[in-house]
Amino acid sequence: MAPEAAFDVTCADVNDVIANLLGGSVGGEKDVMGLTSAPNWYPGPAQHMMQRAGGIACSAGDPEKFDPESSPDAYWGIAIVPDAQRIIDGAAERGAGENGATGVRCYPSSCIIDLRDGEALMSGSLRAPGITEADEGRVRAAIEGILASAASTLREVEVGPSEIAAARCESLLTAEEVAAELGTHVEITDFTMLGGWGIPAEVYYVKDGGQLCLYAEGLNIYEDATLVSLTTLPAGAWAFEELDGASPEIVAGADAALSSVDFYGRSALDVRVGPDWLRFTFYDGRAAADMIPIATMAVEHLTRGRPSPQ
Repeated sequence: MAPEAAFDVTCADVNDVIANLLGGSVGGEKDVMGLTSAPNWYPGPAQHMMQRAGGIACSAGDPEKFDPESSPDAYWGIAIVPDAQRIIDGAAERGAGENGATGVRCYPSSCIIDLRDGEALMSGSLRAPGITEADEGRVRAAIEGILASAASTLREVEVGPSEIAAARCESLLTAEEVAAELGTHVEITDFTMLGGWGIPAEVYYVKDGGQLCLYAEGLNIYEDATLVSLTTLPAGAWAFEELDGASPEIVAGADAALSSVDFYGRSALDVRVGPDWLRFTFYDGRAAADMIPIATMAVEHLTRGRPSPQ
């Protein structure tokens, strides 16, 4: 089951408030980060980043798969996490400005939400036909009530132990290992060039100790093709066990492995090693089973220092 949240607000509470704001449910409510308009490395471990940080993530309106030709008319995502000051300060230090404390901004058909109440921090967005700039006050009043409830019930929660929290990509899987398996030159590219730093990035990489490793043909993140990516959720075994629609695989040394196709139609291989969840994603159309040798090397690195799973 998911880690305990640091406050008493649940996604059921958030769902009710947003449905009231929008005049009804948009469908597909989930207790994870949404994928519509999200970075393409979110499917899998990163969708559960807020729970790892003692918070909640709630979303609705995602289609079943990504369609580059269209986007749903209505969707939303709201996350609430504790430790607001540290997250805001860290994000600002890494170039995110005042992200996290700027309020509610509404535009035609959408609103962006960045609010703080004491040590409770809310970040999110919503989109629906009929929203205008004039809705800022109405939206803010509704969601400030949720945030106030979170702030008034804040408590300390334990963070699950992990073997991979804050691990460097090279310690999980080297470029040379991937190159030898794929038969081509590989570089580990700098994911920070993918876009601006914000609250989710601060939570995932810094507070959670999650990782995004991009194994690409070269160092130019915009021109050189990515071949394989590796994302992680430290102490994410609980989320791995909730994966749906996946096929069992065998990866030597792992406690469990599953293959699937992600939101973007890419092959994904999910591996659980002890308390941790790692996802390997192919970008060139190969099947998930083709990643088993690559995953096996990463698992070997992780299990050298502890007894192998029985």
